Amino acid sequence: MQRVEHFRQLYAYDDPLEFFKPWVESYLKPYIPASMQNSEVVANNLHTIAFGITLYTLLFQVSKLLLLFPGIYNPLKNTKNRLDMCVRVVSFIQAIIICVLGIPIFNNQYLNQDHVFASTPYSKFYTSMALSYFIWDTIVSTIYVKFFGVGFLVHGIVSTIVFWIAVDYTFIQYYSATFLLFEISTPFLDIRWVGLKFDVLSETVKLINNIILILIFFFIRICWGWYQVGRLGIDLYAARNSEGFTTTGAIIILTCNSVLDILNVYWFTKMMIVAIETLKKMFGYEQNDDKIKLM
Repeated sequence: MQRVEHFRQLYAYDDPLEFFKPWVESYLKPYIPASMQNSEVVANNLHTIAFGITLYTLLFQVSKLLLLFPGIYNPLKNTKNRLDMCVRVVSFIQAIIICVLGIPIFNNQYLNQDHVFASTPYSKFYTSMALSYFIWDTIVSTIYVKFFGVGFLVHGIVSTIVFWIAVDYTFIQYYSATFLLFEISTPFLDIRWVGLKFDVLSETVKLINNIILILIFFFIRICWGWYQVGRLGIDLYAARNSEGFTTTGAIIILTCNSVLDILNVYWFTKMMIVAIETLKKMFGYEQNDDKIKLM
């Protein structure tokens, strides 16, 4: 706990990537269109976004090296599964990174002063890291939409829009870690996928992981998610007459968060169908294999 508190205090305010900013401004920023040069995203956060996109692209490419091992390549019968594995390696690592980096955001003394407009160099770094991942995710989902479907593409686009507004308008950064806490369920979802594709997990481990996944998904992504959208709506309404308030941005953010919560309900429904079919198998009833493959 002392280490966690030390981490919170260490990054309560400062941007840990500030050292990278001069290099990006010298070598990358000149290539950005002039119309975007003065935007908050480019002017003060391009270094973080460039770092994040580079990190996730490198992780994606390095993960392809795992396919050189026959024990990994052979069980993955087709291109979709092999691409899925690479994307899941990135999502697994990203989920851990973004949840850990979110610790200094919670109960932050600076952000607590104003839930709508307050920001710090660290909160800008944090929201920009999230934006970099969703930009990367949107690009990958667009390129491979025929494999992953429209749902994941919509999720990437909507998340990109929300965090672009949060970065560009230094808007609702108090809520950034609150909504990114959704990612805590991602590692368990990825572990479940590994259990389905590879014979490396015992049935007990699979069952425990699935129970944890369902509980976290329900309480964090659905219960916590809908509650926080309500809180966000109240805070945005209270700040509607403040200087710098963007009505369009507020509407887009609330709409996008609602869409994400609806997607979470849809995915949770699919998870429950899979859970029911798995329980049927455990108790000796006939199982529908097509439903087991839903997630």
